[in-house]
Amino acid sequence: MNPPGIDGMKVNSVTSPPRGAVSAMALAFFIVAMVAMFATQRDYGVVSDVSNYFFNSIRQLAWFEDLWQALLDGQPSAALNRESVLEHWRVDPARIPHPPLSREISGLSWLLFRDVFDTVGAYRVGVMLAYAALTAACATFTANSSGSITAGVGAGLTVLTMPVLFAHGHFAHTDLFLAAFWFASASCLYRWVEDSRPAMLFTAGLLLGAALATKFTGLLLAPVLGLWLVLRRPRDAAWAILILAVCAAAVFFLSNPVLWVDPKLGIADYFGAGLERAEGIGGRIQTQYFGQFYTYRGPWHYPFVWTAIVIPPTLLLSIVAGLFDRRRWGVIGFCLLNAAVLYAALLMPSAPMHDGVRLFLAAFPFFAVLSGIGVAFLADRLGQLLPSNYRPKMPLVTAVVLLALFLPAAGAVVRTHPYQLSYFNLLIGGIHGAAEKGLEVTNLKEVLNDEALEDLSALIPDDAVLDAGFLFEEICFYQNLDRAPRGWSVEVEWPRSDPVGSKLNLICAGDPVRAPAAVDRPSGTPDFLLVLNRKAMWRPMELAINGQNAQPYYQVKLDGVPLLSLYRLQ
Repeated sequence: MNPPGIDGMKVNSVTSPPRGAVSAMALAFFIVAMVAMFATQRDYGVVSDVSNYFFNSIRQLAWFEDLWQALLDGQPSAALNRESVLEHWRVDPARIPHPPLSREISGLSWLLFRDVFDTVGAYRVGVMLAYAALTAACATFTANSSGSITAGVGAGLTVLTMPVLFAHGHFAHTDLFLAAFWFASASCLYRWVEDSRPAMLFTAGLLLGAALATKFTGLLLAPVLGLWLVLRRPRDAAWAILILAVCAAAVFFLSNPVLWVDPKLGIADYFGAGLERAEGIGGRIQTQYFGQFYTYRGPWHYPFVWTAIVIPPTLLLSIVAGLFDRRRWGVIGFCLLNAAVLYAALLMPSAPMHDGVRLFLAAFPFFAVLSGIGVAFLADRLGQLLPSNYRPKMPLVTAVVLLALFLPAAGAVVRTHPYQLSYFNLLIGGIHGAAEKGLEVTNLKEVLNDEALEDLSALIPDDAVLDAGFLFEEICFYQNLDRAPRGWSVEVEWPRSDPVGSKLNLICAGDPVRAPAAVDRPSGTPDFLLVLNRKAMWRPMELAINGQNAQPYYQVKLDGVPLLSLYRLQ
């Protein structure tokens, strides 16, 4: 039964395709996406922050184990107390500022699949499932909201063949999870506005809570949903917003034990992570943008340029074409609203802008919807050019459009594999043009994968001193997994951001668990230097090596452009 005032009003006359056809399409896309993710997951290195997230997940699981034992002993307060919760759930908030939901999901996937996959693969199962679900959801939502199976197929194929989305489907950090929760919540709310099914409204609220519990950016989804309700269901907006708020608050609270024992601290951490990020560790992240170096955030046009240059040209064409389909202005406007709120938020001085499109990845599923609509629009327009006696050939026209748009995009995914985050389109001149124009050609460290580690292990003696630079935490993590030799002495000298120019000396230490540790002695003289081609994060040592045009001992390249280099110093 609907709450008072909800009258079941429909706002769109689009007729959904047959439910069976949509379900079959969704299942097919889910399976294809899962197979693609599982088949390629070992090809990608661990990306920034995931090593910290992994150990945080292990702490969370240890707390659940303690809680279970405490319940068996009849003493739940032994685990449900402030000291125990903060010890396990609030670990280094400066480096792990986000709410815990994504780490809970990844930790659970590791627990369930650690006997099936390697450690990293098991930890990634959660995000790979999220990617597969996002692919199916984009296809389903687009088909139902546009009334076209062709549009749904186009949207699903866009998610599969957009290099940046394909790559992020393997990374167990927050951004793909947020994109999936955001899109799922928004699409459920849209469907409720269409057909008033109560389940859609409650599900939208629960998924809004999941987005909030993943990252502070998820808070931006709330005004999107509220504004859409006010615009399309003004008589019902108040009741609907209340339901959304209650459901979201429940998920947000239940997923974060810190809120159970110290709500004030939990809320302060949440808003501090979003509004005070520039004052913490995140405020020291640098990025290179058209040859200039920026701290924390680039200029206002950064997100718009990056969006334009990482989407394959044929997909840009289908996205733009989708904007011209007047029959589907309702769903088009909804997609533009979601994207507009995300991009508008990036214009705020407190918003970070670095790592390419990662921080606004949640907009890309809505581009996929527009792309799917564009596919159907182009196929219809081409079909109208056919003589009437050839109209039965429309399936062939549709197939030609799909092939013309998605074969080049799929080729880009395959050709750049597993370095899809280093894909750049013709607008910038490919990866060569991006490098020449002073853009970051790699940033998230996925280039340090199994193949690179095997090569480095063969080249670097077991007793060598390795300066891993920006890859320090990842090398340390791989030593824990025995995917990098434990005999390497991994040491880094990192400049502090203080007026006197002091330095932080770090080593990878500990047995059996290795972890970064600060030491009060100078770092050892390195035998080898490992350099990620992210120039904004280079120290004086990397700058000097680059200025001397030193010959690398080993390199990983894409189309001749270096992504990772090893230099022998001794």
